[in-house]
Amino acid sequence: MARHALVDFLAAVDAELAGHADDGETLPLFLLGRSALVLGFGVDVMTKDVDVVFQHGSRLLERAVEVFGAGRPGARRLGFFLETVSSGLPPLPAGFQGRCVDIPGDWSVIRPKRPEAHDLAVTKLGRFHAKDRADVQTLCDSGLLTEAGLARAFDLAHAFSGKEGEDEKRDAAHANLQAVVDYLQGRRRTL
Repeated sequence: MARHALVDFLAAVDAELAGHADDGETLPLFLLGRSALVLGFGVDVMTKDVDVVFQHGSRLLERAVEVFGAGRPGARRLGFFLETVSSGLPPLPAGFQGRCVDIPGDWSVIRPKRPEAHDLAVTKLGRFHAKDRADVQTLCDSGLLTEAGLARAFDLAHAFSGKEGEDEKRDAAHANLQAVVDYLQGRRRTL
């Protein structure tokens, strides 16, 4: 049910942008968070926000947020809202765009994409609230995550962070990464 409603929301965004796009112009929408889990991995969880990576200077994305951002008419009508997220918060692994997978659909302007599973999991390690832990555990239980893939994605996400002991946020995310590895290895029953 969540998938169908999210697809309808993205279809409304697409229809709105069709009237504003130049001939042949497209807008890649790099999804994050639970909308990526629902649309990209078939996970049945609820969300109201559709997190997309901010793209500096994208007039189409600006228009989409103007109509479908939090509290805007399109968002109120459809029950979801677009929220742009900086690629630095949460830190996204370098080169994540090239590993993204298209979300199938009959899109005119938008090109929704979901991150590779390890890249998505790493975005949840900084905050690691209950929903984040549940989402990462779902990816683990689905067999989509490996220790090596998580380590690679983490290193790519924190390539410009301070080294261990120099950056509190990186250290906290690394501790959460270790909890995920412990779960994968069966040393924890839950995240």
